Amino acid sequence: MDHPPLSTISPHAEHRDWLLCHHCGELQKVVSFSSENEMVCFNCEAILHTGGARRLEFASALALTALVLFILSNALPFITLEIGSQSQTATILDGFWALLERKQWILGGMVITTIFIFPLVEIFAFLYLLVSYSYNRHLPGQVSVLRWLVLAQNWSMLEIFMLSAVVASVKLADMAVIHLETGAYAFFLLVGVLILAYIKLNRRQLWSWLNTNNYFTAYDNEFVYDCRVCKAMVGESIIENKHECPRCQSEIHKRIPYSLQKTTALVLAAIILYIPANVLPIMTYSTLGEVYTDTIFSGVVELLMEGLWGIALVVFVASILVPITKLVILTYLLWSVKIKMRRGAKHRAVLFRLTEAIGRWSMVDVFVVTLLVSLVQFGFIYTVEPEGAIIAFGAVVLLTMVAAETFDPRLIWDALEEDAQSKGDSLD
Repeated sequence: MDHPPLSTISPHAEHRDWLLCHHCGELQKVVSFSSENEMVCFNCEAILHTGGARRLEFASALALTALVLFILSNALPFITLEIGSQSQTATILDGFWALLERKQWILGGMVITTIFIFPLVEIFAFLYLLVSYSYNRHLPGQVSVLRWLVLAQNWSMLEIFMLSAVVASVKLADMAVIHLETGAYAFFLLVGVLILAYIKLNRRQLWSWLNTNNYFTAYDNEFVYDCRVCKAMVGESIIENKHECPRCQSEIHKRIPYSLQKTTALVLAAIILYIPANVLPIMTYSTLGEVYTDTIFSGVVELLMEGLWGIALVVFVASILVPITKLVILTYLLWSVKIKMRRGAKHRAVLFRLTEAIGRWSMVDVFVVTLLVSLVQFGFIYTVEPEGAIIAFGAVVLLTMVAAETFDPRLIWDALEEDAQSKGDSLD
């Protein structure tokens, strides 16, 4: 049936106790719902609601604490390294300044963005949203702030930097005396507080506070799709005409446009860069006039030879196993969608969620090199310098993260839906 133009109709907005799974597109009615219950999609088993007590008021106190700890951790000394009578003290940002002195603009940009800019803006976003929520006061631009907070969460990497500090400290323990300074303890507390703040953040409740309506249609009984940002359910006609979520104003499509083409290009670029990232040296170190180079793999071997099995395992998993696994999984998903594979859809959905969860942890090696460059500058005795492969490796990590975001997981289920429709048509 033909409908009148959408521009002549006011879309209907209401609240419904339904949840739409972004991973497979199944619409599910919520019969009984509370913040303490976890909800899982019956079709693909993706988590729709994480459950647990969600107190946004407590999250606002955590955000204020995080701001104080962020200032302290960046202003105070982070770590001191002593070799004989010489010592070197560094703050968190000294690695960034050391990279700029060496004209490492790309690597420096990666570091400052992921461990300073994104976390700082993240904390202010928490405060802007949660403090006003505690007083039930709506402020301008809160929808845009929450939208940014949802989309940017994976790009704040303080916990990965913390792991990198542990790895770097263990690698240096045999050659120097290491002292953690006040800034390090403030930083470790900061990471814990931010993780707890995210645990306490009930985004569904916050979106409901900003706009209680979560169901938008122009016509009766039309098919709805979910907004990946605010989880609103939006009618097909609204998407086709406006491509914008009425609730959070983020871009919305029935399927991510050119998803396969974008993801394929990003995966191919990551595969190409992965070769020099592993073949070429990531850093050069000189001691007593002798110059040595380290690749990612040789660094793992060196840790094994020194008996540091635990740290070697961490570096191997984060820097070698995780990037390869993510590239293999993404390639497999692209191929399965291309040939319209019907078997194992639930299995492939789990693999996709795995790629979303693990990809960012490969930044460990990038941060380790950054820390070593800022700390190990003892002239003739011992010096560490970054090499070009670390830029290629950082690019691989970022490209695979973007590739996971451009891949639309609902494509996995499209072949099954086509089968169901063809069977229904044949019965008719």
